Amino acid sequence: MKQIWEKWKPTIKSLTIWNVCSKNTKIRLLMVICVFSFLFCTVSYRLIIVATNVYDKNINSFKKNHQFRKEIVDRNGNLLAVNLPSASLFANPQIVLDPETSVKKLAEILPDINKAKLLAELKSNKSFIWVKRDVLPSQQEKITSLGLLGFEFEEEQKRIYTFSNLLSHVVGYVGRDSVGLSGLELAYDKYLTNSDYELNEPKNRKAPLQLSIDIRLQSILSEEIDKTLKQFKAIGAVGIIADPNNGEILALVNKPDFDPHYPSLAKPEELFNIASLGIYEMGSVFKALTMAVGFDTGAINMNDAYDISYMKVGGFQLKDYTPRQGWHSVPEIFLYSSNIGTSQIMLEIGKSNFKKYLKKLGLLDQLQIELPERGTPLFPSEKRWNELTSVTMSYGYGISISPLHFVRAMLPVVNGGTLYDLTLLKRKDEKVIGTKVFSENTSTQMKKLFRAVVKEGNGKRAEVKGYLIGGKTGTAEKLSQGAGGKKKYLKNSRASSFLGMLPASNPQYIIFIRFDEPKPTKESFGFATASWTAAPTAGRVFERMISLYGLEPIEQSEEES
Repeated sequence: MKQIWEKWKPTIKSLTIWNVCSKNTKIRLLMVICVFSFLFCTVSYRLIIVATNVYDKNINSFKKNHQFRKEIVDRNGNLLAVNLPSASLFANPQIVLDPETSVKKLAEILPDINKAKLLAELKSNKSFIWVKRDVLPSQQEKITSLGLLGFEFEEEQKRIYTFSNLLSHVVGYVGRDSVGLSGLELAYDKYLTNSDYELNEPKNRKAPLQLSIDIRLQSILSEEIDKTLKQFKAIGAVGIIADPNNGEILALVNKPDFDPHYPSLAKPEELFNIASLGIYEMGSVFKALTMAVGFDTGAINMNDAYDISYMKVGGFQLKDYTPRQGWHSVPEIFLYSSNIGTSQIMLEIGKSNFKKYLKKLGLLDQLQIELPERGTPLFPSEKRWNELTSVTMSYGYGISISPLHFVRAMLPVVNGGTLYDLTLLKRKDEKVIGTKVFSENTSTQMKKLFRAVVKEGNGKRAEVKGYLIGGKTGTAEKLSQGAGGKKKYLKNSRASSFLGMLPASNPQYIIFIRFDEPKPTKESFGFATASWTAAPTAGRVFERMISLYGLEPIEQSEEES
């Protein structure tokens, strides 16, 4: 057999199809080969063009969504939000030659990538995939040195919040593609995005968004609220400091808060803006509004007195936290925070008059402020707004508003009677136009009452020696859904709040602090009311503000007046 093979081997090897074909067949075969080669090249070219176009489309879309974003600064120019360059690694799977080897090498430099997912994407028909966003400079250098075909870096802009959680509910945050998703980042998204800006050309940068916030005061308010939260184990809190003479908000704190760099990791209650979106029954701090309306309508004066021993309205018996007997003057009713006395004043005012003032103060409408997260008050319909409803409303029940609603309504009570819109933006030098709501005399009377509460009443722990502090405490029982859907107030579930001002004679600062469900402690002798929680917190804040701004102590003559 071997001998036969050796004999015919040369002949068989030379007997190819080309050698046995005729000339015409050879020509036809060449033509077929050329046609197929042309078709193959054409299809290949088209595939490359399509892949490149899709790739370019993705890159252009990426660049469009990563335009420069302006800075956000506080009232003193301190940086709050800024864009910094950040390298991100992407790939075009259409031109990656060896996906397995590429993934293996990249995983050594980027240990947190999902190797299985990346490998699957590199083997897909996609023309653009993200491998890793925000790559560290050292990692970028190592990856570049690998020389992997199909992998490139793109410089994008990463939003950095210099004070992290501290202003999360004010500034808000942006999404992955630098689009505002909450807070002022959302409200001023168009302003903050300069469409004419090209990367690496900072000369086109426009003026930053300047806030009314003083980051130093924001830090003080946050720190002092945190101390009380921890001490009384409250589930949440809100703090607001504003300039009563122009409506600028100088500090706004919500607790709990969140890290704006990682909003997806935050819980719903951390993302919720208590100050602007939450609506609550204010409790006894609302008595300040009732008193102001009483003075302004002429329903009461400082010399009036009421018997606060007992009162019943519509079959409902009113009660005071600390029952008192006999006749008491208007200042005493405010000082002792008497529900019964305040209710009698409300009956003197009348439903129509009170509702008119609520409307003037914006307490029946959605909050007007730059934040997109804004609450709308809850109050009785005209049909249900009866005498009992008016009475309970006089001491802060039966109407629910946001903390910012309340702060705005209190501005004219302490500043001489003018209502200003609240703002989170620093006002320009021009005069701010407001609306006259209360008379100068009404405001003067109220400032005296506020001072008395801190000097002699439940607000004593807000006092700062040598300075005139005014205020009003409030502790409200929370409404809960009971059995059978029936709502009831829980005596052991309260919110405590304090409205304060500095100085009481001519307020330059107004503060509102509210704690949600503070728990009694041994140190507070089993109490968790506003006089033990919100008032002392405000006092500590005022003390630090005095040092921060170098405020001069009062003269004795001013105290006596």
